[in-house]
Amino acid sequence: MRLTWAAWGAATVWMVWTATPHTSHPVAAGLAVLAWTFLSAFAMRGLTLRRPVARPARPAKVTVRPEIHVPVPVPAVPADQHPHNGCPLRD
Repeated sequence: MRLTWAAWGAATVWMVWTATPHTSHPVAAGLAVLAWTFLSAFAMRGLTLRRPVARPARPAKVTVRPEIHVPVPVPAVPADQHPHNGCPLRD
């Protein structure tokens, strides 16, 4: 990957060199190398917008309340008188 990136940069600088007038070759190629170097810093390292983690995250505050109960509804019909008493797929 980096070799391809370097070859692409060299080709870009070569195209800039050949496309500029003869008297401006060194200046144009130098500017192209500087621009490619600046862009390579972001391309090879990556541009991240995430904040670096320097301190450990705060643990979540958990409150345990054992007095909370979930009510279970009582069936209105007794189990032995239920209409689906013999059904294998009962609730």
